[in-house]
Order: sequence, then C-alpha cells, then structure tokens
Amino acid sequence: MLECYLTSHEALRDKKGVEAVIDCPISGYSFKSTGDLKWIVREVVKKLGFEGEIVFVSNENIGTTHILYNYHIVFNKEYIGVRIVTRENNVYRILLTIPAKEYLRGLTFKKYKPDKDLVKPMYEHYKSYSPGQYYVPNMIVYAILGFPKEIDLSKWKLEVGGLVEKPLSFRLSELYSIGIRTIRTSFHCVTGWSVREVEFTGPMFQRLIDLIKPRDNVKWVYVESLDGYSTIIPYEEIIDSEALIALEMNRRPLEPEHGYPARLVIPHLYGWKSAKWVYKIDFIEEYRDGYWEALGYHPRGRVDLEERFKKA
Repeated sequence: MLECYLTSHEALRDKKGVEAVIDCPISGYSFKSTGDLKWIVREVVKKLGFEGEIVFVSNENIGTTHILYNYHIVFNKEYIGVRIVTRENNVYRILLTIPAKEYLRGLTFKKYKPDKDLVKPMYEHYKSYSPGQYYVPNMIVYAILGFPKEIDLSKWKLEVGGLVEKPLSFRLSELYSIGIRTIRTSFHCVTGWSVREVEFTGPMFQRLIDLIKPRDNVKWVYVESLDGYSTIIPYEEIIDSEALIALEMNRRPLEPEHGYPARLVIPHLYGWKSAKWVYKIDFIEEYRDGYWEALGYHPRGRVDLEERFKKA
C-alpha cells in the first residue's frame, strides 16, 4: 500500500512554482536502468491518479552512494516534477513537486513523524567519520534561491526567539561583543564534497542558548535566511556542540557568497543545515520542514550516519 506525506515551503511556492510536495517512501524496488525507473514512476503516479508522458530529465550523485533521478510527468502544457532517491540501485523515496492545488483533490496523506528518522547513534565519538565523501580544496558556492540583495548593516540584525525566556536581537557588532571563538573543522556538503580544516570565527551557539534560556519543551531550532531559505535542526544536536554563528571564514569576514554577514555552522551535520545569510532563529516544539527537508532531505543530517535523506 502506497502511503505518502504532503509538505510545502514558501520559497518553493514563491520562487520555484511548486505548490506542494508529495513525498512517498518506497521499499522493495531495485533497478538496473532508467527504463526500470520509468516503470516504477508509472506505477507510483498511477496509484496517485496522475497520467501523462513520463520524461527523463537528469540524474546527479549525492555522495558516493546515492543518485537522485529527475523525471517530468507532462500533460496539459504543464508538468509534475518527479525526484527519485536511490541508493546502490535501490529506490527508497519518490517525491512529486505539484504546481497547483487542484492536483491534490481527492488525495489523502499521512503525517510525517521525524522521530522515526532520529536513530540514536551507538558511538558519539564517531562524529568525525564522514562516509561517502570526497575532498576538494575550496568551498563550492550554492545559492539555490539566488543571492540576497546588498545587505544594509544599519538595518540587519539577527533575531533569536520562539520558546525562550528572553528573546534577543543582535547587530553584527553585538555578535562580536558577546564573545567569539575560532574553530577549525572539516565542512561536508550532502552532495558529496568536503573541505578539510576550514576556520570559522564567531560566537558559539551555546552562548546564544545561555543568553536566551530556551524553555523545557523546545525540541527543534528553525533557521531562516534573507534569500527565503530555511532549515530545521534538532535542538539536542546544537546544545553542547561546536555549532557557532560564523562571522568570519579563514580569518577574514565572510564573503557575500559564503553568507555575509552571518551564517550558521554545525560541523557534524551536512552543510545544508549551516544556513547562510541568517536573520532569524526560532526555538520551537513542533517539527516543520525547511527548504531541503520539504524535498526529502533528512530532519537531522548527521554526516557520520550518512543521513542524506529521510527514510521513514
């Protein structure tokens, strides 16, 4: 029986023309060719009531173990995008990007429960382990939603709030004044590349926690960026960690393409959790998808556990 989740994200709607995402965990399908994948797509979309020509678009590696295949279901001069998550020639997730609400009529969905994906690690000291990665000399620059317009520092501030005793906002100079540290760490992108020994400087995230005093019911940290991007991180992955609000990289102020004036850095999580151009951090109780999480990426994203995509 096919059971799927329904999710959405503001930036997907406003900038990508995607009204919603249907996310379907799959098990028991192996394949040897794109023709096999096309048959699997046809079977899934038939169960959801969609019909149209299925067209292969592209594929890309995500690390050394995963390949993401992209198809279109073409009809009525429109199309539904299909993203197939595979690992070692097995399909375990199919996501459909839906352009309009009318395509959802008559469909029912279950509620995604992230706890099923948050497997407790056996050994915390394996945080430096990075399976499926390869190393490159410099950071690759991504801006999936485009670069923000020139930032006026006289107006920019970092808002930190939500379920906290003392919501605060910080201008750039104030982030420096609360105390900064420099960490040297490897940085890991979910697509597979890593960079060794990058230096990031800024206040430790734990310093923010000490100042704002989150309430006992906080379970997640939701981070928003100036470009419309957002991501979500389990609270327990940030407390007492090497996470920091980076203001400098390699002893220089952040360059615009790397997130100036401030970005989040969480070394043991994949890079999509280290949001650039951050302006708002909320401490919350209920899970909600960020940009990439709405497209099937993992709610936690630990590198040592190779948590690239949701499994549950």
